Amino acid sequence: MEQTLTLTFMSGSRDGEVVHLTPTGSPSSVSIGRTAPCELVLSDDPDMSRRHARIFWSGSSWMLEDMGSSNGTFVGEFQNERKLAAPATIKEGEIFRVGLTRLRSGGAKDERVAVAGAAAVAKGK
Repeated sequence: MEQTLTLTFMSGSRDGEVVHLTPTGSPSSVSIGRTAPCELVLSDDPDMSRRHARIFWSGSSWMLEDMGSSNGTFVGEFQNERKLAAPATIKEGEIFRVGLTRLRSGGAKDERVAVAGAAAVAKGK
């Protein structure tokens, strides 16, 4: 069964944009970083590492893992924010940060939609 994860940008130049991630491979995963070959490229974030983090399907939930980034990957916000030392489950509605970019698991009411697949990112309005 194909799994799709919806993320909503909560900051930066893409604030409000919704991204649908459909990972492929085994295990199913999508990498996030500053440059390709990452599937979700965030090139305008100065705190983003080339290969910053990855999101993968564990068989029962979505997991977020830091890939040895320089500035860390964080789950939660403000006082509740915690830096990832190991893969962590991403719950629906949960906010996490990669570099300076904040993302929320789940969609938003916004017509600007980007679709990220395993090989490329295609943006549409």
